[in-house]
Amino acid sequence: MKLKKASLRTVAQFVIYEAKMRSNKLVDFLASYGPLPSANNLYDEFVVEAAKKYGCQPIRIASPLIDKLTDILNSERPVSVILTGTAGDGKTYTARKVAEKLAGDHQFTGFSEKIYQHPMVNKRGGKIKFIKDLSEFNDKEKNGAYPEIRASLSGESLDVYVICVNDGQLLKFFRDQEDWELHGKFSEMLRNDKQEDSALNFELINMSRRSHQEILDDIFDGIVDHGGWDGCRDCHLLQEKKNPCPIRINRKILMSTCDSSMRKKLKDLIRIAADDGHYLSIRQIILLTVNVLLGDEKSGSKLLNCEKARNRAKNNQYCLTNPYRNVFGLNLGDRNRHQYGCFNVMNRFQIGYETNNHFDNLLIWNSNDSNGCEFYGEKIFTAKHRYLNDPNSSSADFQEQLIDQRRRLFFSTRLDMFNIEENIRKNPWNLTIFQHGHDYIAMTTKNPDKNTVQRIRSSLFKGLNRMMTGKMTTTSDRLWITMPAGVFLGHEIPLLVEKSGSMSASSKIKLKSGSSENSTENSPPTLSIKISGYEKEISLKLRPTLVECLFRVSNGALPASFSAECIREIERFQLRVTSIFRKVNNNTIPLSEIEMSNGDFQEKPIYALSERDDWSW
Repeated sequence: MKLKKASLRTVAQFVIYEAKMRSNKLVDFLASYGPLPSANNLYDEFVVEAAKKYGCQPIRIASPLIDKLTDILNSERPVSVILTGTAGDGKTYTARKVAEKLAGDHQFTGFSEKIYQHPMVNKRGGKIKFIKDLSEFNDKEKNGAYPEIRASLSGESLDVYVICVNDGQLLKFFRDQEDWELHGKFSEMLRNDKQEDSALNFELINMSRRSHQEILDDIFDGIVDHGGWDGCRDCHLLQEKKNPCPIRINRKILMSTCDSSMRKKLKDLIRIAADDGHYLSIRQIILLTVNVLLGDEKSGSKLLNCEKARNRAKNNQYCLTNPYRNVFGLNLGDRNRHQYGCFNVMNRFQIGYETNNHFDNLLIWNSNDSNGCEFYGEKIFTAKHRYLNDPNSSSADFQEQLIDQRRRLFFSTRLDMFNIEENIRKNPWNLTIFQHGHDYIAMTTKNPDKNTVQRIRSSLFKGLNRMMTGKMTTTSDRLWITMPAGVFLGHEIPLLVEKSGSMSASSKIKLKSGSSENSTENSPPTLSIKISGYEKEISLKLRPTLVECLFRVSNGALPASFSAECIREIERFQLRVTSIFRKVNNNTIPLSEIEMSNGDFQEKPIYALSERDDWSW
């Protein structure tokens, strides 16, 4: 049966349309890194296999550590390398990339054996062996591998190893072999963050201590700049202006690198979380980024694919693909969301639940807020107009959507839009529990502005003085070190030990940044006091929660508004400083009482009366 020309034309148009509706394999590949039960790509051993399945290149993350380890193994005196850390820190990925780099032009497909022997030998003629996960070994395999590993680590063998293992399994390996010498060495090195031991032939690198700041942009770029996005060229949504693809919208948001970008704010949040003890592994950061990009809230769906993205665009359902909700895992159910550490960490900041009148007035009464977003701003803030007309009928929807809009403002408001030093209420960090988060980030930069440093220093000193003395002082140019409350007579009266930072003080204060040129570790800033006559510095780690406490106390809040943990940290610092200061001076320092005059401290010496002195008033 012959088809009419019109019918042929219809079939041809349908075939062309179907070709344009093809799915981009990259989207499905990225989804396998996301928060799904089947997301095997979160484990390095599945990456190569998944790349072949989808015809995509794996996500590439450049790391200075890969070059460093390659140089160690290629050196004239190579040593073994032990990579420890929590699951998802990139131990196996790093080992695989080192093996690839050593292979050069020779093809390396991955670790197929539990102990992979590299075809290349080291410059001393020994073998190079890789163990991708020591915890996979059973007892018999551990017993068989132990003698050679022991010989390599002690320098008795020319062979070198790259061993991936977490801290507990590393110690268990030597404990099971009753090798108490190496067990003790590793325990000490892990406890003190040491990388080398002069008597042994290895380097111990704890991946959980390394800062991800240097590679966060590589993670984001590896996802949003992946070459596989070229597969979208034939999609009709690529040229759509009114209702474009939500995946492309979210990708564009993540591609921006300016100070007001979501990427910049995510980097700041991840840094603050890590310094406060809530560390995110590389695996969790990749999962978080993929969920921001592909998250979907429609019932039964968690992540977008190309077909779902077309449906959301067609039906104008951008409220279901909101990246400012996806970053908190709100596209997942409560039970599923709590399985992933990255979403628990992001929700700690309570972004959107904190606010002030400035931001709420901007969102409610200003139809075009200063950071309007075409697709995730007014377009999905549909409950606002209903609420303004009839508050009782749509209060719950309005509150939920208002929280979402506050989140959007946090992730898109520039700090330089306002003079936030004079207009503190316009600072977007007011939309989080860390109202002084921008100051903390400034403290962690390598070369902060001098005026910013002086302002931060003054606020910290004033907050510390108020917490140490219990007085609402305005002194901010030096520290008045007193006895902790309850020590000697300091419960009611602050007893002065030292005025650190003053011209006559015998101790010096340093405020150290959390970053340095050669630092690769997560480390909060520190305030250190060097007492004359004592060789070591006495340091107070200025973790984010403590900094927030000190800044708010400096601005008038009460210390009791924060957890007792912050108060205990200050008291322990006081006790260390005062005890060492008195020890250095052989307990001969005359104590003084502190008085205040117009908000500033004054010293009032305490005199001891003898029996013959007049005790009368």
